[in-house]
Amino acid sequence: MTLDYDPVWSPLPHQPGVLLIHLLNRCNLLCPHCYLDAAPSCNTQLPLELVIRTLDEIDQLGIATIYLSGGEPLLYPELSDVLASVSQRGFNLIVASNGTLIGTAEAAMLKDSGASVQVSIDGPEAYHDLLRGSKGAFRRASFGIQQLVAAEVPVTIVMTICRDNISWLPWLAQWASQMGVARISVQPLLNVGRGENIHDKKLSKEQLCDLFLQLSDLGHKYLSHGIRFSLAYRTRRFLLAHPCAAYVCNGTRCHRKVAKEIKKLVIREDGTVLPEIPTLNYRFALGNLHKATLTELIAHYFNDGYAQFDHLCRTVYKEVMPIWTSPLVPWDEIVSERSWMFDRKVSTDDVNHLI
Repeated sequence: MTLDYDPVWSPLPHQPGVLLIHLLNRCNLLCPHCYLDAAPSCNTQLPLELVIRTLDEIDQLGIATIYLSGGEPLLYPELSDVLASVSQRGFNLIVASNGTLIGTAEAAMLKDSGASVQVSIDGPEAYHDLLRGSKGAFRRASFGIQQLVAAEVPVTIVMTICRDNISWLPWLAQWASQMGVARISVQPLLNVGRGENIHDKKLSKEQLCDLFLQLSDLGHKYLSHGIRFSLAYRTRRFLLAHPCAAYVCNGTRCHRKVAKEIKKLVIREDGTVLPEIPTLNYRFALGNLHKATLTELIAHYFNDGYAQFDHLCRTVYKEVMPIWTSPLVPWDEIVSERSWMFDRKVSTDDVNHLI
């Protein structure tokens, strides 16, 4: 939710601008790097009535962008109802999919909802099928992308990049250009979820730096093709200049004069509402939609609960940023990992000391 920023400092919290809804944890693929541990055998999903109730609420909260994810959202039985409800409200809608279940009808449905779609492609056919654990996954996802492009649905290719496929990035840029895709988002492999089992394939800090330079070169090369590139990491320089991007808002010291803020709300498939990070320890949750409305959870959190997440982020920021040497920082991953080790019992004096 994005509210107008007051030029005078105020203790009032700022509401989130982004809502990420994990509709379910079921997926037709079993990817070894899935940060949510989604699988064909999983069966937890948000009831449609909770999704619609939440959409009814966020009209008054000022949310501008809604992400629908999973698992695989195309497996959600009432997806068409959710898309119709979102499209009536004028939100910026993004659907994250593995692309394998998108045909002509699905592309038309997504077009009618005004959605843009993120589709995961990690390299050429043999490698993609291997990483996604399903022979034919690349062929089906390619077909899905073709249907989306034909229906004039904006498509972003999301590449999970690691030591095994970093060399395939130029190939992906060329392939995406031929497919008519306008954007490529590179997501380095995270050491969360099932990704913990293959953490040895994560890029080193040196490789991350090389990746940043490679993306810059590709961005320049494909500028005339209309392809934009993005990297799902923050820069150290930016985080030092703008701590609020690390979820460390500090009132009078914040350049936007904000005392408390959640930029993104995450609703997990079991109804748990988390601040900012999908893999955060549930200890830091706002609560659960099965027990209270989203509006109630937000109000209660800012009054009694926000200090815990704030303290976590401040503690990690204070410890990590002075010694971090790489120009790129996987901030969400760092905070997520620390949240599972963090002692939540902190005093007000401790929190104030970190400010």
